[in-house]
Amino acid sequence: MNIGSSIKKFRHQQDLTQEQLAEYLNVSVSAVSQWESGKTIPDVSTILAIANYFDVTLDELFDRTSKDKEKDLKKYDELNMQYSNQGDIKNLLSLWREAAQKYPGDFKCLIQLAYALEATVYCGGDSNEIARNAKESIAICERILRDCNENDTRNSAVQILVHLYSYKDLAIANEDSAVKYAMMADSLFACREMLLEHAYFTEESKEKKREIKHLNMLNYMDLLTRNLYYGEYEKEEDKIDACKTALTLWETLIYDGNYQFFHCRIQKIYQALAMSYAKLQMSAETIDALKKAMYHAKHYDNLPKEELHYTSTFVNAATSDASGFTKNYTFTNADSVIRISKLKIFDFVRDRLDFDNT
Repeated sequence: MNIGSSIKKFRHQQDLTQEQLAEYLNVSVSAVSQWESGKTIPDVSTILAIANYFDVTLDELFDRTSKDKEKDLKKYDELNMQYSNQGDIKNLLSLWREAAQKYPGDFKCLIQLAYALEATVYCGGDSNEIARNAKESIAICERILRDCNENDTRNSAVQILVHLYSYKDLAIANEDSAVKYAMMADSLFACREMLLEHAYFTEESKEKKREIKHLNMLNYMDLLTRNLYYGEYEKEEDKIDACKTALTLWETLIYDGNYQFFHCRIQKIYQALAMSYAKLQMSAETIDALKKAMYHAKHYDNLPKEELHYTSTFVNAATSDASGFTKNYTFTNADSVIRISKLKIFDFVRDRLDFDNT
């Protein structure tokens, strides 16, 4: 319903003619008629007068109830999950641009727009567009920190700001700014996930506590192993040792091989291993690492879109649901291994690479 329809509705509710309403508002009958037919809309000062005359809020005058907004935002969330799951960053960005224009004061829409803009930075493409998107994302996040009091939204803004200001490929990269915003975040030992392990203490919440502890163990392991295989090393042999250590840690925590989401992390470790082996011209090890990367990529791609429990004793209270996974690319993880295997560094084993039976 547009504003003209609302004016007509409220006028009928008070049993007024167009002439009477025009008289009260000190406008012409023609103006009221054109509003109600949708040909024109009242100016700002007149809109306020109309709302005051009918004793309604502007949201009621524009037929925007909180339930309508909630329902509308739910649709945006559903599309957000769909596009994020598919790695469709282009549509994701268009989605949240539309939402932020429709609800310009809604910080949830703004932070989602900031995330979508940040995601484009890591997808490659036109460098000028990437630079514009990064600047726009930063501006939105700084506005959120200035005006928003909601903790989760503020924390998300801080995260984006640290990522963008510390991204070396961007002209706006600034270590001082990255450090400044990082210092605004909570310490590891005061974060929500850590504190929730202590917050649940009753017999009734025993399983909830266990679930949180197991999820935390998975996330701690993810952070630790990423620090290992993404680390900077002077010698390739050290990088290889770091990757092997990361694999050993994962194999210890998830001893039964049911990695679920973390198949994609194991895939990346084997890809890193393959690169290091290739630099040292270790052909057998290079081929083995690439094939194991493909094995885990296919397992990740074929995970059912439903909630499943991990089965290792150490983390079996935690669950994983592939329908909620997000990524920044539209191709499969198996495709990503094939793309990497086509790099020039793997030419020396090209004729021995065969993923068909992996």
